[in-house]
Amino acid sequence: MLLTDQPIWNIHQRNKEGLFLESYEKGEEILLCDGEVWQVYRGVMQLSKINSKGEETVVGWITPDRIFGNLFNHQVSYRLVALADIYARRFKIQEIQQSPNIIRALISEFSYHSIQSQKLLAIKALRRVDERLWHLLLMLSQEIGHATDNGIRLNIRFTHQNLAKVICTTRVTITRVLGDFQNRGWLEFDEFRHIVIKTSNDIKRKHI
Repeated sequence: MLLTDQPIWNIHQRNKEGLFLESYEKGEEILLCDGEVWQVYRGVMQLSKINSKGEETVVGWITPDRIFGNLFNHQVSYRLVALADIYARRFKIQEIQQSPNIIRALISEFSYHSIQSQKLLAIKALRRVDERLWHLLLMLSQEIGHATDNGIRLNIRFTHQNLAKVICTTRVTITRVLGDFQNRGWLEFDEFRHIVIKTSNDIKRKHI
């Protein structure tokens, strides 16, 4: 549920109503300060964790209606990047303190992001790259996919480098494995180069 309890279909009307939405273009970084919460209204943010050595690990995605904020562990640094043009709202600490609705939503979302992060860790632990990539695509189809006549289309156009970064491999390897999946008929690319994952029963049961 959106924290404003308002429908999300008209972004321009929101701004007229004083919701103070901020817009970011694809590829832009969104500054995440302590004591703030972000809620996505349109688009997708990629969430990464930064360790003490400055190394970045993708831990999930924030999709429309989802929220994220680092209110509980200031020892951990996070990075948010827009994977598509987005509209999002920033909630300041004063708003959070005065809104039980936001606090309840944060507790619920903390559990969601924790599960999402653990799923990615399990995928990264798989030995073979083709296994990692296939299970990542299945996860993405659930997180940011929608059904079409040809299969599940990912709403975001992921570059090969994007995918490589998530599962700790190289862009060249991703290109090769995607080509193999395409030859097997497990996926295809639409006219906008979005990945479409086939949904036949045989492929749903596929174990690489």
